[in-house]
Amino acid sequence: MKRKDAAPLSSILDAFLESLRIPHVAFLVSLRKRWPEIAGPLVSRNAIPLSLRNGVLTVVVRNHAWAQELRMSKTTMIGGIRETVGERIPVSDIRFTVGSLASAEEAEGPPREEHPLPAVPDPEGLSAVADPETRASLRALHRRSRPPKENPSKS
Repeated sequence: MKRKDAAPLSSILDAFLESLRIPHVAFLVSLRKRWPEIAGPLVSRNAIPLSLRNGVLTVVVRNHAWAQELRMSKTTMIGGIRETVGERIPVSDIRFTVGSLASAEEAEGPPREEHPLPAVPDPEGLSAVADPETRASLRALHRRSRPPKENPSKS
């Protein structure tokens, strides 16, 4: 028996995350899920979206050669993001940074016991997400997307 007022989680996830004031987390989750479709299989094995701040998407790449190659196709990649994921959160620029793809992929999985994420309270309502993988992904994205704390001594 189907409830008439039942809705798939994906249709209400954006509203839920926006109520937590973290709509960009839903965007990043969607972007990472569809990254192979956006960037292609070769690029997606060598570059992973990491964070989004003020419309600038940071993508971790395997080496400097990949960074240079992808800088030249930035406009095309932004267009692909808009077509595939939409313009709910506009991406105006992409910054490529060389780093370990393994550490970028860790943000998708549950946090390790031996290397816990920085102590930041979970967003309200996150404990209600039943799927542990989704909950861990949302937790990691939320923690990575928090703005750095300002240094009060520089006032």
